[in-house]
Amino acid sequence: PLLALGIPGEALTAMMLAVFYVHNVIPGPGLFQNQLDFVVAIYLALLVLNVLVLVFLLFSTNILLKVIEIPTRFIGMAVLTLSFVGVYSLRNSAIDCAVAAGFGIFGFIMKRFSLPIVPIILGMVLGGIMEDKLRTSMMRVKTPLDFVDRPIAFMLFLIIIIVLASHAFGLWRGFRAARESDR
Repeated sequence: PLLALGIPGEALTAMMLAVFYVHNVIPGPGLFQNQLDFVVAIYLALLVLNVLVLVFLLFSTNILLKVIEIPTRFIGMAVLTLSFVGVYSLRNSAIDCAVAAGFGIFGFIMKRFSLPIVPIILGMVLGGIMEDKLRTSMMRVKTPLDFVDRPIAFMLFLIIIIVLASHAFGLWRGFRAARESDR
């Protein structure tokens, strides 16, 4: 769905979408028409990568199983150190490391409160794109009601309202039940 429609299906493809936009590659139906060589290169790279991973795993499984024996605190520190080295080496800026640490703390807090991280990533990646598209479409219409003047657009609008209302009602009902159980 990412290459053909430009729709990320998960957090990893949302990050890939962000990388594509940074490099002026716009996923969607036009990608297969305008940049077919790029699409073929991606598919060939994935094919070669799968073969290499298969060969690598066939010969290194026994060695990789020993990684399980390493205490997680050492692996965590190694990942954290390499992450900061990578962030610093990008622009040789300590501010980038502070931003990375801030987002790490933000992610830790979200994980601590069992909040999903994927919607935040999708919002950060797709937010700017959606903002540009909304601004462009608002310039083309006379009134905001022009968005729902066609039957399909109106039905989609109603479905969105119903989904949001049912979610809000479920949250309200859960909050009310929790409050009544405290009494």
